[in-house]
Amino acid sequence: MSLLTVHDLVVETEHARLVDGVSFAVGAGRTLGLVGESGSGKSVACLSVLGLPPRGVQIAGGRILFDGDDLRTKTPAELNALRGREIGMILQDPMTSLNPLLTIGRQITEMFRYREGVTSRSEREARAIELLRRVRIPAPESRLNSYPHQFSGGMRQRVAIAMNLACNPRLLIADEPTTALDITVRLQILDLLREVQAERGTAIVLVTHDLHLVRRYCHDVAVMYAGRIIEQGPVEQVFARPRHPYTKGLLGAVPRLRDLQHRLTVIPGQPPLAGSIAQGCRFAPRCPRAQADCLSAYPATRAIDAHRGVACWHPEPDPQTADALLATAAS
Repeated sequence: MSLLTVHDLVVETEHARLVDGVSFAVGAGRTLGLVGESGSGKSVACLSVLGLPPRGVQIAGGRILFDGDDLRTKTPAELNALRGREIGMILQDPMTSLNPLLTIGRQITEMFRYREGVTSRSEREARAIELLRRVRIPAPESRLNSYPHQFSGGMRQRVAIAMNLACNPRLLIADEPTTALDITVRLQILDLLREVQAERGTAIVLVTHDLHLVRRYCHDVAVMYAGRIIEQGPVEQVFARPRHPYTKGLLGAVPRLRDLQHRLTVIPGQPPLAGSIAQGCRFAPRCPRAQADCLSAYPATRAIDAHRGVACWHPEPDPQTADALLATAAS
């Protein structure tokens, strides 16, 4: 059973629809990778799960089910009680989630004070030290009185993770948590999240541009384009046999270190601007497989099998099916 189920989510401004009928789900102990170009609606969709769409943006439709309860029916006070305690969110820039005027210790201990009602200062500090040790901050006892600017980018992100783990949330949304970090620190951060997930059964939604990280850390993947999910399913299946031309293009643009002679795929054109989307498939102007019907109506998501779906009028042929047909014809 899925811990989080988003069904037909619609998020819009007065003049443009930013997220248009998005549906995805993630279960306890699993990681869903949400990928796509900048502006595709990934972050807006995740913020909407928490009931925190950006200023000037509103949730106009759909259901957001957390453990069976529709979060859209919750009052602001009820949603506030869920944030941090049941659902945590790690932002891509830890400096936007850490108060530069407060010490690290103050910011972490406040989680215990306001979310769990721990009145003892010594107990709050002891738990904060244990959390910092858990995320591998060296000499955590001496760092409680440090300020965010006294930490490196990777250490600040570890502190942000510690704050999100303080109340043992069952769902963790990580919105490009490693964007500004070098590759070594990036892997350390994601290894840490995977360890926490293994220990606590945490469900994770990982928003990222890095398909290498999706392959390494995610169980499932959902590919977004221009406000819609165009393909989703288990990572191994989607990466091995992409059916949507956009997914195939993204994977073809990933450098292969073992094959330096491989020529990278170039997806021509640019994604449409919000508010300027015409009728039909939104990828059609850039798609090598586009036909006349692609311009007349947006394709519904078709089920490829029990775990995969693709929104395309003319999906890429399944290599396995093509191989089987060729073998039959040859015999």
